[in-house]
Amino acid sequence: MHVPKTNLCTICRGHKKLCGRGICPILEKKRIRESIVPLINKDIFGASPSAFFVGDWNYPKVLVGPLVPPVHEGTDIFDLPEAWHGKELDEIIKFRSLLVRSKEFVKVTDAKNPKGYLEKSQEIVMSKKPVDVELVLKKTPHFALEFSQFSPPTGPSEFVESFKIAENPKVPRVIDKINSDDIKASKGISLLYDKDIPVSHISKLLSAGLLGEQKNRKLVPTRWSITATDDSLSKSHLKKIKSSPEINKFEIYHDEDVGNKFVVILFPSMWCYEFLECWLPGSLFLESSLSPNVISDHELFDGRNEYASLTAGAYYAARFSVTEHLYERRRQSGALVFMEVHPSYHTPVGVWRVREITRNALQKKPESFDTEEEVLKKASEILSLPFEKYREKSNILSFKHRQKTLSDWMN
Repeated sequence: MHVPKTNLCTICRGHKKLCGRGICPILEKKRIRESIVPLINKDIFGASPSAFFVGDWNYPKVLVGPLVPPVHEGTDIFDLPEAWHGKELDEIIKFRSLLVRSKEFVKVTDAKNPKGYLEKSQEIVMSKKPVDVELVLKKTPHFALEFSQFSPPTGPSEFVESFKIAENPKVPRVIDKINSDDIKASKGISLLYDKDIPVSHISKLLSAGLLGEQKNRKLVPTRWSITATDDSLSKSHLKKIKSSPEINKFEIYHDEDVGNKFVVILFPSMWCYEFLECWLPGSLFLESSLSPNVISDHELFDGRNEYASLTAGAYYAARFSVTEHLYERRRQSGALVFMEVHPSYHTPVGVWRVREITRNALQKKPESFDTEEEVLKKASEILSLPFEKYREKSNILSFKHRQKTLSDWMN
């Protein structure tokens, strides 16, 4: 039976799954709303997990503010994507919806000389532990969930009336030192990473204007800071990887989480990298009646000169995880990363999932093969889309645009 697209929700009412998804996002949002609304009012006292959001609308005067949940216990995980692998998508959305976003317009250049609201917000961001905050909003915020392909979802937002930190933030010595130093942001990012500061925390420090040369410091919109951190760290890894010996086998890794399946192939070669992305029928941005489309971005040994506009932040998130893996092994290789998005991924929750699922895959023991044919056969068994669809769109797998095949890269 053909059902007009505009009438799908009216006819389905969340039960017939006409859109092809296993869970109705409208009903799920309603369930979350009913559990959260009783907790939200204009006066909030809770433990903020060093969470901070900088918008990009109206740049260079943007909306900024800490995210504060109306609860005290167990908030450490609320803004730590590194701890989310293996959790259900609905669980992640639920605790993210508790993060009330206080906001105020601030010039991005105010990070050079922060005062009042911004200065207190920065203190929270620097802390390694959740900080008790007393927050009074101008009015009770209406329930809302704000979703992005780049950053994790946030709950309701409202302009701030008053803001007070109720305890001393616990700031790691390395964060305090780098914040005080007059060094480039890329250097600060690498130093923090080397001291085991989580990547998600580093991106928040960058967003809050706490990194970089003092004269150049500014607030960085959250979605930009996430990709900038992944990009900076992977470039730092690549400086060392490119002089390392090549691996001598074809290796395949894979993992799946929150409706996203990842396959990583490492092959004997000088450094090159391609990220291939496919949203399957019934997934978030592809209706059941549409054919899946593969998009890709790639780079060769000398890197890219332009932003990876097709796959965007996902490209840099996966590249970070691959380069981290190779750096730890002190090896060099070519890399292919395949991402398939399934219908169970019913709500966008950000590119953190790309980084963390790829990371988790690469921590497993790989299957190794002697030939390209063997490794690609294995990849075709794991992936849902017929493998030829990937080959047609790949620059490294095919001769399209006069690029080389895997075998050519080895010679």
